[in-house]
Amino acid sequence: MDVFSIAFVCTGNRFRSPLAEAFVQRLTLGLPVTVESFGTLPLENALPLKEATEIALWCGISLSSHRTRYVNNASLEEVDLLLGFEPAHIQQAVVDARAPRERSFTLGDFVSLLPAEGAAPDDDVVKRAGSLVAAAGDRLAEFPKPTMSAMRDPFGGSWKLYRQTASDIRDLSVTLVERLFGVTDAHALPPVPQKLGRARKTLWR
Repeated sequence: MDVFSIAFVCTGNRFRSPLAEAFVQRLTLGLPVTVESFGTLPLENALPLKEATEIALWCGISLSSHRTRYVNNASLEEVDLLLGFEPAHIQQAVVDARAPRERSFTLGDFVSLLPAEGAAPDDDVVKRAGSLVAAAGDRLAEFPKPTMSAMRDPFGGSWKLYRQTASDIRDLSVTLVERLFGVTDAHALPPVPQKLGRARKTLWR
């Protein structure tokens, strides 16, 4: 069976990309889809940020098995879709990991380039998704000087910024899966609570 592969890239592979990876994995359960994530910093086998771990748990997801991976050590020439959060992520993945330029986008840009009505019914999920990626690349190429969108790195910021960033990633992941694969049921991935506070230490004993 053919499989559609997605790779997310952020800076440290400790917050944005591991959350996106986990969210999309949850939303595509049962589909022939693989998801992985990497960082542009030369950091291997580090844990996700505690903020990512806490927020993921509120969405019913554990990041306990996640360890950081350096994108320069990856071979991404065969990936079906490469999604970054800043233009620099795309550039490094294309240059140093050989990700296909025509299938590499920032997450926000790619979602906006997909048809708003979502994927048309098709028994071949992989073929349909591949066609949508190709069409998105063609649309992006129509812009003479396209400006890539960026999602700010929350590292070192406030708890509110971490929470809002995670909420944005969750919402974009839901829209991505709906438009790319036709999956419209987001109940498997609860939204990030708007008034989510930090977990008390007693909860972690």
